Amino acid sequence: MRVYLQCDEGRQSYFQDILAADFTLGTLPTGEYSGPEAGDVVFVDLAARTEDWRSRLEALLRELGDEVRLMAVLRFEQIRALDSRAPLDDFVADGVTGEEIRARLRRMSVEDETAAAAVGELELDEDRYEVKVGGMQVDLTFKEFELLRFLMSRPGKVFTREILLEQVWGYDYFGGARTVDVHIRRIRSKIEREGHAYIRTIRGVGYIFEHRAPQ
Repeated sequence: MRVYLQCDEGRQSYFQDILAADFTLGTLPTGEYSGPEAGDVVFVDLAARTEDWRSRLEALLRELGDEVRLMAVLRFEQIRALDSRAPLDDFVADGVTGEEIRARLRRMSVEDETAAAAVGELELDEDRYEVKVGGMQVDLTFKEFELLRFLMSRPGKVFTREILLEQVWGYDYFGGARTVDVHIRRIRSKIEREGHAYIRTIRGVGYIFEHRAPQ
């Protein structure tokens, strides 16, 4: 999926830094509507526009193809003013973390390939934000899901706590590395059962995702 940014020049590099690692990016200058195709997302920043944000949003909705998805960054007063004339696919409030923006865009993916993965008894579905063990759904918090998703998508690779903090919590997180240990422990308590283990501790380094079946 390609994500097209439409935002003021002063904010463009900010959103590019957030999204470049996870998505193929393009730019959509104000007033331009050609470029995005079915399955793409136009990510429009309306938070800095005080007067014409609604007309700009309505123009995008009118001109983009039906299968191009639209996600907007809005201030709280703009969110309160939304109505049926602006059927957005999704929106985020101005000031949310880059992690949440990335997570919401991943859920909007319309690629044909499935966003589900299965290892042993463990199944993870990115589109539905669901995790199942042995066919039974388990309840993970948002951060637990994102941490498991990150490790599960890179099996056999060791990650330090610092890298996991950076990749899952983001650059703006000020908590300590113990946060990772706490979340790993909670994930293990929910997904590891009947001898099946999935996350191994590498002493003095970090964690690795590898399935170990019961002997």
